[in-house]
Amino acid sequence: MIALVAGFLLVAYLLAPGAIYRLAFSFYISSKRFQRTRTEEIVFSVLVTVVPFLLTWILLDNTPLGGLPAIHSLIGKREAYGSILSSLLSDKNLDSGTLIAAYLRAAAEQGRFIAILWLLCAIEGWVTGRVIRRYGDYPDGSFLRAFCDRFLLKNVSEWQILFTTLSLPSNDPRTLVEIDALSTLNVLYRGRLVNWFTDQDGKLAGIFLINAQRFRRDQIARDRANNIFKENEKYWTPVPGSNLYLAAANLANYNIRYVEPSDIEFVEQELGSGVVITALPPEPAGDTPTSTD
Repeated sequence: MIALVAGFLLVAYLLAPGAIYRLAFSFYISSKRFQRTRTEEIVFSVLVTVVPFLLTWILLDNTPLGGLPAIHSLIGKREAYGSILSSLLSDKNLDSGTLIAAYLRAAAEQGRFIAILWLLCAIEGWVTGRVIRRYGDYPDGSFLRAFCDRFLLKNVSEWQILFTTLSLPSNDPRTLVEIDALSTLNVLYRGRLVNWFTDQDGKLAGIFLINAQRFRRDQIARDRANNIFKENEKYWTPVPGSNLYLAAANLANYNIRYVEPSDIEFVEQELGSGVVITALPPEPAGDTPTSTD
């Protein structure tokens, strides 16, 4: 019985609040993924549960929430907890009816406490995610930026910082992330980053690019040998297919660029990529309107 009660307290007061915090946090930003030991998981849960636990205690002791909903029981709260503690620590057989009433009263009290605790943990995760999401707007030397650098960003995936505009001001959300990736086969690709994948340890597994292009190194080498000089942009050729997946194991290095979209790309962002944009026909030279008095 002691193991059962201890397991319930561990899950209800530590593991579940930590999971709820991460879930609410992930609505705004991806949390860092890595394999924690059981001890590390408990320490993390303790850190994110301390403030909600104290707030829950204060609310139930000093506000009308402590009496809502009303609990109707034949046994008082102190008596219920005393009976449960006695049954766990002693070998004496207590009256089954009294013990059942004690557990029911304790379950009602704990259910009220846990409900508020979990709600506050969700709010804490949501607020923390919002704070980190606006990281790029905080000026250097400000309290929020220093707090994010020292504490909050440690739980954020480094790929979330690199592959998004998190570190940039959010006054222009149109900024795109483009990747120049050199494969281990000495092939250079570039394209717009749309997604990335990590393994269970948080290491990069691969990236997805759209509008991908490949640099024709062989062609530029032949042209240079024949004294033919063109702009480097002429040697980029589209890669067939709508998406290009590059496995991280096959990448030697990559460069990340944050660029402004073109006008057409901006319209596609706002209206969808399926929108067909056609240019207006030129106006005839003789149809230029003139003003008359």
